[in-house]
Formats: sequence, structure tokens, C-alpha cells
Amino acid sequence: MAEVTGARLIVRSLQEQGISTIFDLPGDPVSAIVNTAGDAGMQRITFRHEQAVAMAAQAYGYVTRSVGVGVVASGPAMTNAVTGLATAWANTWPMLLIGGASEMGRRGLGDFQETPQVAAAAPFCKWSVAVEDVRRIPWFVATAVRRAMSGRPGPVYLDLPADIISGTVDESEVVRAPVMAPIPRPGADPTLIEQAVQAIEAAERPLLIIGKGAAWSDAGAEASALVDALQVPFVPSPMGKGVVPDDHPLAFAGARSYALANADLVILAGARFNWLFHFGEAPRFAPGVKVIQIDIDPEEIGNNVPATVGLVGDAQVVFKQITEAASRPRRRLESPWVQALEAERQKNADAIAPMVNSDAPFTNLYRMYRELNEVADRNAYVVADGESTMALSRVMQSNFEPRHRLDAGVSGCMGTGVPYAIGTQVGAPGKQVISVNGDYAFGWNGIEIDTAVRHKLPIVFVVANNGTVRSAGAFTSGPFTPDDAVRYDKMMDAFGGHSEHVTAVDELRPALERALGSGRTALVNVAIDPQGGRKRQQFSWLDRLGRMRYTGE
Repeated sequence: MAEVTGARLIVRSLQEQGISTIFDLPGDPVSAIVNTAGDAGMQRITFRHEQAVAMAAQAYGYVTRSVGVGVVASGPAMTNAVTGLATAWANTWPMLLIGGASEMGRRGLGDFQETPQVAAAAPFCKWSVAVEDVRRIPWFVATAVRRAMSGRPGPVYLDLPADIISGTVDESEVVRAPVMAPIPRPGADPTLIEQAVQAIEAAERPLLIIGKGAAWSDAGAEASALVDALQVPFVPSPMGKGVVPDDHPLAFAGARSYALANADLVILAGARFNWLFHFGEAPRFAPGVKVIQIDIDPEEIGNNVPATVGLVGDAQVVFKQITEAASRPRRRLESPWVQALEAERQKNADAIAPMVNSDAPFTNLYRMYRELNEVADRNAYVVADGESTMALSRVMQSNFEPRHRLDAGVSGCMGTGVPYAIGTQVGAPGKQVISVNGDYAFGWNGIEIDTAVRHKLPIVFVVANNGTVRSAGAFTSGPFTPDDAVRYDKMMDAFGGHSEHVTAVDELRPALERALGSGRTALVNVAIDPQGGRKRQQFSWLDRLGRMRYTGE
């Protein structure tokens, strides 16, 4: 039989697992892989920095409910991608990172870019391993894909030494591997389902917290059915937004703090009691609150807060089990609990209304998000990156479908916005993708707008430019004015995309409409008043001594 190279086996094995797109940055020794991928008809999205490769790959995997694949070179190229592995690990998003490596036969001799890459990736991966035999490449690829997707998803890493990539074997010696079967959707123990239903029906102030795990599960229809049947108010996590549409009458993200603090029973579905939910501790939650916890990972049950009932299973299946086990439809829309939540939501809406509706020439973040909501499609994908930019988007930016909102999530990593938007647009061609970035956050991976232009991706990047970069330096003098806004739009001009520069509120809506209508990669640079106001919070979003404070907060 004919001989086949390691590079060809890698590409063929990816295609056999249903993978047709890779995100890459070519270099020694992976150029043979990416060139072979292109020759084989795979879509290649080539970046300027390896961190962005890994971040775009994981965003693609999340929005497509598949495995995103990044390919990077050896040594510093691979270590540049480790932060991307860390964000995927924190957010439990599936991805496969393939890194080139020094030759197997020269390990320990100081080979070119010899680096302990498997060890570097291991803390952030479900599986991190070096491929040591060309014949077993299909097995390694198939196993990596299965491990990334199975149970709680996450990143995996394959180390590809140069002599494995360039090595050849006879086709008859290749160890074949099966295509990954559909992801299992386990249900919870029926006895525990009955206990959960009894607890929910007995509660006076139940609250459903919808997390990113429910979004990953595609549990929108089942979550909506549960909310409607049991009339349970809900609050989504930031990336749980859209599982049940934000305009549902029982959606109370606008009364989040009150809802969390006053619920007597919480259904925690595909979310975790981590810092985003204040670790489940008082006073953010009522002391002794009962918890019905739904999670695909049994190790998560009871983490931080004991679970009254722990339901291990896929959120889509468990939601359906609970709804079917409920004895009768509930009528809570007129309950004192819902009325109290509605009053709190209205109070909060009234508090921010002056900023949302402000006609001051120097615009603020609330008004910017109002305009974005009015011009965006209902099924638009939105990406948020930055501190105030991301925090306010959770309240102000509406979402109506699962996995249509991406942000830094649990990792809190700055600079995710641009590569997440690229991965999202590649995974959702033909859909609106809007990436809102603080000016500081934009700086990390802003150069990748070149990648978006080169690949003709019609993303609209909005830079909310409130001068945080300027105010953080030692040379700041005087108040920040619209004329002081760094001209990030000129970067887009240089790369050949569509650009807009907004210095007054009446320019904002037309600029956004032109950018969305251009059909091209676009950047809208919006000068934001750092003193434009922010609703005072009962609890800080991050309760930590020494937390950095920003101008205008």
C-alpha cells in the first residue's frame, strides 16, 4: 500500500471526525499540517497571535456545539496559546489545540524551541498528551475529540513532534479509529426528580438560575416549558441569557440581587456557585436556602452549597423530566413573590432610565446599549469584553436564543472579545455578530481585526472608548473629552474595513446602522463619557480586597 505522512493523517483524521475548519498560525513544524488542510478543502482561518487562535477555536466550538480546532507552532507559539486553553477550561468549552513540538529523537538535547508543552497545557486540559507514533494518529485525534465533548466539555491538547508530522508509514500500518458517536444525554434518577418537584411545589419563593451549561445543552424549549408549567421566575447567568428569551414575563435579570437574596429555593441549572453567583453565600443568598442542583458532572453537586436534591444529567433531559413529573400547572404570575420581583425590576429600570434616555451630547454606556438593542437582529450574536462594558451588557443587552452571548465568563480574561467574535462569525455565517469592547480590552487582540478583514467576516466591532487606557497612565491631565478618544477606527481604515467615529449621541444610531448595513468587517469607535454614571450596586460584582477601581465607576 502507499505511504502516508503524519501531516496527512492528522488532517484526514480531523475530517473523519466531522471537522472541516481549523484556526491556525503557521510555523515550524505545523506548516505541513495547515497546508495539507487547505489542500484537502478544509476552511482555514489564519491569525496574527496564537492566543487569538485558541480563543476563536473555543468560541466556534461553543456556538456550533462541536469541537473547535486550533493549530499552532512550537515553543513560544504554543505557550502563547495557553491563556486560550485557560479560558476554555474555566468556561468548560470544547476545543482541541494541536501544537507543533521539537523532535522526539532530540528531546533533552536542546532542540529548536524545545519546551515542556504537555506539562504547560495539562493544568487547563481534560487531556494533554504527546503523539509518539505516526501509526496511532487517528486514535489520538478521535480520543481527543471524544474527551473534549463528553460529559462536562473542555479543552484537550495534542503535542505533535516534528518527526511525527513529517514521518511516513504504510497505510496498512495505520490504526483506524471510529467516528465519535452522538453526545449522550443522560437523565437524572426518577426518584430524585420526584423529590425535586415536591420541593419546588412547596416553595413560596422559588427561583431558577439558568447557566451556560443549559445553553450548551440546547435546552431552550425545555427550560421555557418548565418555567411556563411551574411558573418559576428565573435569572440567567451572563452566558445563560437567551436560553429562555430575555423578554419572557418571568425573566428577572433586572431584579437579580433581590431575587437571589430572597428566594427560599433555588434551582441551579448548569451553573456553579462560583464568584459570578457569590459562592452561594449570605447575604447574597438567604441563609439556609434550599438548592435543587442540575449538573452533568456529579462532582459539582453540592460544591460550595449543599444540595437539597442533586440531579446529575443533561439539562435538556432533566428539565423535561421535572416538567413531566409536576402534578399540575402552577399559577404564580399573580403571586406575592412575582409581584415583589416586578416591583424591584421596575425600581431598577427607573434608576437607570435617566442614563438610558440621556440626550447629553457626550454619550454613556447605557445609551449606547439602548441603541445597539434597537438596531440588532433578534437572533444576533453578541460578544462583550471589558470591565464596565461587559458588566453593563449583562443587564442592558438583550438575548433571545441559547449560545448567542459570549463573554469572558468565569475566567474574567480581558481581550477575548475580538477572537470570540471571529470564531462566532465563522461558526454562524450569515448571522449578525456584534462585538462590544472596552478600549482597554480591545488592546489585547485588537490587531486581529485584520484577520476578520482578510477572511471577509462581516463582524461589527464596537469600541466603547471611555479613555481607560489614557487615565491608567502617569501622563493623564485634564478631563477626558470626545476629542481625546484614541482613533481605533483608523486601524480599521488601514486594514480596509468599514470604520465609524462617534463623538456625539446623535451620531451613534446612524453609525451603527451604516456599519451593520455595510456587509463588511466594521469598527465603530464610540467616545463614552467616563462620568456618564453607573447604577449603584447593592453588592459589588467582585467582592475582593485590593480590587482595581476605574475612572467613572
